[in-house]
Amino acid sequence: MMLKKKILYLLLFFFSTPSFTQSVYVGNYTKIISTSLDSANNAIYVFFKDYYKKIDLETFEADSVRIVVDPKFEFGAYKVLCVNSKHYFVHSQGGLVYTLQNDSIKRIDNSFNHKMQINSDIFVYNNKIVRYGGYGFWSARNFLTYFDTDLLEWEAISPVNSKEVPKGSFDGLYYLDKDEVYFFNGSSIGDIDKTNRYFNKEVWKYNFKLNSWSYIGTSEFIDLDFFRNPIIYKKTLMINSTNDITIIDVINNKLTKYKHRKYSYLILASVNNYFLNDYFYFFYPQKNDNIYFRKGSENELIGAFISERPLYSNNKFLKVSFLLIASLILIVLLANFGLRQLKRNKKIVLLDNGLRYKNKFTEFDQKTMQILRLLVSSGDISSNKVLSIVEEKQYSAAHNERIKVQKLDEINLKIKTLLSFNGDIIQSKKSDIDKRIRIYFIDKNLFFYNKKDK
Repeated sequence: MMLKKKILYLLLFFFSTPSFTQSVYVGNYTKIISTSLDSANNAIYVFFKDYYKKIDLETFEADSVRIVVDPKFEFGAYKVLCVNSKHYFVHSQGGLVYTLQNDSIKRIDNSFNHKMQINSDIFVYNNKIVRYGGYGFWSARNFLTYFDTDLLEWEAISPVNSKEVPKGSFDGLYYLDKDEVYFFNGSSIGDIDKTNRYFNKEVWKYNFKLNSWSYIGTSEFIDLDFFRNPIIYKKTLMINSTNDITIIDVINNKLTKYKHRKYSYLILASVNNYFLNDYFYFFYPQKNDNIYFRKGSENELIGAFISERPLYSNNKFLKVSFLLIASLILIVLLANFGLRQLKRNKKIVLLDNGLRYKNKFTEFDQKTMQILRLLVSSGDISSNKVLSIVEEKQYSAAHNERIKVQKLDEINLKIKTLLSFNGDIIQSKKSDIDKRIRIYFIDKNLFFYNKKDK
């Protein structure tokens, strides 16, 4: 009986308390201010009001170091960044920069708290502290600045090779990939109503080497839930929400959701957690606001696949595609028109009042043009058809026959002159059906004829 009770107690303890092989006590939740990763030395720093703990990621040993803090320094207003194993504290509103020097946190900047870059994106590129955007004085910034460690001042980064720039934004997400940084899911301020804060759907990319902006597309709002500090997971951002795990792959335009694993529910959302060398390193709460730190594999945190969709859509790409297709259609139409014009220039053109060949023109009356149109459109016309066009009722049949012959001779003569041609254009033959009927015909290939003129 006693043995069964001991086994029951052990099972209750196992399932009520995480049984981690590599974990270390950090401190009280209410006293932790921020965390930082020193990847070069494989260590995590946890900052408290007057000391910090350095946790070795290999041994999970934690060393506490007392620090002297400037009385004007308010820990909670600063973001901690590690640059070449040196810790900097950058004010969230702009301007002020402190650094950890031995056992003291001291101010080093020659700036001031201008409050014009509130909730800007702050990150490290090429060993420089860079910040983008931010809110201040009823407006949002749309440019990048960096902290010059020689001048100890903030300098602007000019996108000199850009034809367009993004709208100002703040309180968004970013992802840095080598020389390119992506910005999305931020907020902007209305152009007219400066009290109007709205979700900025635009996704932009900045290339530091080219000094240029590129518009990527538009995305729907991504709810971060309570998880305000995404984990940089491989080449993506990981958001540990209440209902699922969201992986944001802005480079490949994917937003993928996964189910939770047992340990992913434990991650403390209010501090930065990390992924390094194929393992997650995260903080998790225990009883009485005690916080522990541990190591976990991907399989321990990321569950089964749920869904995948594009992160953004590129309407500008669709517009460019439409313009390209329209341009191709226009080119085809122009080419067709050009070919028709070229073809037309090599042939005799039937006009309303005569014929034109290249730069030459010869005039004909309406009856003559009617005969020519019939010849060109029909190919063969009977003598009676020609006669019906030229005959005059007051004349005899013999006289009308002479008028018909004269008209045909006139056409032949003028076209000979127009083309500098010796033979007759209009020729005749006996009908195959009735040898008494004479048929007149013409070489239609010599003429450019529009059917609507028929």
